[in-house]
Amino acid sequence: MKRSTILVLVLLLSAFFSGCGSKQPDGGENPAVAVEVVSVSRTDINKIYDASGQIKASAEATIAPKVTGRVAGVNVKLGDRVEKGQVLFRIEDKEARNQLIQSQADLGIAQVSYDTAVQALKDAQSNYNRTNTLYESGAVSKNDLEQATTKLVNAKLSLEQARQQIDKLQVTISTTQDNLNDYTVTAPLGGLIGAIKVETGEMVSSQTDAAVIVSIDTVKVEASVPESVVNAIKTGGKVPVAIDSLHKSVEGTVTAIAPKADSTTMGYPVEIAVANPAGEIKPGMTVKINLSTGTLQNVITIPVDAVIEKGGQHVVYVVENNQAKEIYVETGVSNESQAEITKGLEEGQIVVVQGNRLLSDGQKVKVITRQEGGSK
Repeated sequence: MKRSTILVLVLLLSAFFSGCGSKQPDGGENPAVAVEVVSVSRTDINKIYDASGQIKASAEATIAPKVTGRVAGVNVKLGDRVEKGQVLFRIEDKEARNQLIQSQADLGIAQVSYDTAVQALKDAQSNYNRTNTLYESGAVSKNDLEQATTKLVNAKLSLEQARQQIDKLQVTISTTQDNLNDYTVTAPLGGLIGAIKVETGEMVSSQTDAAVIVSIDTVKVEASVPESVVNAIKTGGKVPVAIDSLHKSVEGTVTAIAPKADSTTMGYPVEIAVANPAGEIKPGMTVKINLSTGTLQNVITIPVDAVIEKGGQHVVYVVENNQAKEIYVETGVSNESQAEITKGLEEGQIVVVQGNRLLSDGQKVKVITRQEGGSK
């Protein structure tokens, strides 16, 4: 392509783009910004204390076996739901079972001895009765009566010994049975398997943390509050709990407030129960809570969206003569929807709620939505 042709194209393109960029709005004025406004009014506002907390299981149990032995079989895996009393794993119990069998056999022998002693006592009693009758009639000597008496006493002693032996063996069997039961490790509470740390064939003992069970049908939030608000919180109070990781908010109930401050944080521990039927809220998740600490009555409030932070100060825009006027204000208590204004605004003024971040002082505005009164 010739140089002259290229030059012509460059000039044409330059003229085109210059024409596109040079067009100005009629009159040279900035257009009016569409805004949503609200009338400044007095209303009541809830005082809210924001705090962070962590989800904990409502109950948690770490399970260690009571006996030493080799694991014979594991019945559960991580995440399984178990009921109280359900078998988690078994330990080889041959020796303990043999001890129980031996004790039961010894009891059988002792029962035979007891039955024999009962019969011997009956015989000794009959012999004594007969001998005593004969002695009173003069048919036998006093020595014969004494011998019959001795046999009767000995028979009673033998029966008592047999009874004590049976009692002893019954205690032994009960203890041996309990020992055998310890070789079967069961769940002390219902919940989910949070950890299972044993495998078949592994040696375990009472020092082995073999499994963890957590109950999370209901979970609890553990948080800490300062002394300035602890007396304003009451058990039974409802609390919004925001769980960022789940992108949701749920309602909790204050169940416990510590009567003394934690020596490390100097805050007062608070527990909040949260229903968790689906099990999606997991222990360890962090949450944000909004604790209601009272109500301010008949104060000037505006929607929180109307307040803009600018240069470390708070600014709102009011509408006067279809123009935005920038006003610096001082704020007090605020919650998710409202902010108390302690200085800078009066009742009846019109404050921009939406579109205010596009404004500057003196900017023309066009009101498209107007609400009467503050947000409740």
